[in-house]
Amino acid sequence: MDTRLSCLIRGIIGVIFGLLALLFPNILLLETLYVIFWILIGLGIAGFLFLAITSRSDESLFWFSLSAGLLIIGVLSFLVQPIVAIIFLLIIAGIAFYNGFSDITLALKHPRTKYFLIPGMFVAGAALLFGLLYYFPSFLENLVIVTLGSFAFVFGLFSIVMGYYHAEEPKQDVSEIKWDTTCQDHKHQGKK
Repeated sequence: MDTRLSCLIRGIIGVIFGLLALLFPNILLLETLYVIFWILIGLGIAGFLFLAITSRSDESLFWFSLSAGLLIIGVLSFLVQPIVAIIFLLIIAGIAFYNGFSDITLALKHPRTKYFLIPGMFVAGAALLFGLLYYFPSFLENLVIVTLGSFAFVFGLFSIVMGYYHAEEPKQDVSEIKWDTTCQDHKHQGKK
């Protein structure tokens, strides 16, 4: 899978989980979280299996292991229902961390964007968090969930933007490759 598609998928997943954490911070105490959790686990397993089948061989093991990990998480949540809230929180934190880390490493490869993108992600996440806490003081009750949700949402948006604007590496034309013929010339001179 190319970098553009990977950024778009990670960004969409980050935005979905971020919005769920921001719109329903008290849902962790309700039974409907369990249904939403299983729907997302099922979609995640199906999506990761599709990516594993369609991606290159060096990336397919990664996507297969992610789908197996989601299956294990699903089985654990079925056996112990109160663990669903903790798993949901860890998933949001993992998505935020992974999106932020991969966006930072991708931005570091492009020197022109790294000075704007890296601080922009953190400033936008902090601004969203402080804005939510200012206008909705009830979010202070679920500060950890709201913090993780706001950063997952912002990092997901930045991943989508990076995937949309990511320039493909130009492929080098075969006619532009300069072959090193010095060794061949020496071999032919020795035979004369």
